[in-house]
Amino acid sequence: MPRETTNFRSGATEPSRNAAVPEFMSRMICNCAEASAHPDAPMALALFQRMEILKQPPELAARALGLKPGDAAYLLTGLREDVAKNLALALLAGRPSREIYEQKEANNE
Repeated sequence: MPRETTNFRSGATEPSRNAAVPEFMSRMICNCAEASAHPDAPMALALFQRMEILKQPPELAARALGLKPGDAAYLLTGLREDVAKNLALALLAGRPSREIYEQKEANNE
């Protein structure tokens, strides 16, 4: 249940803005995995959905997809790294600094 805060101007309660953050991150991760060129992206997305959306324990989610726990951790780490990079670039409003741009180019090579 989302937390509620009181709007002191109107006196009304409203859902906390922080309640939207997990939903936003979940959508962003799904979009990132779907748009990824990495061959393992569909498996990483399936693992993420089982763990974060269906709330399955990591071991169960990995086993259900035929993965070893170490491989599952590797996939999730890669997916989260890609999301972190995309989020940083989005926060820079499409105008990445030269250093970030050069780092992204080096990673893509």
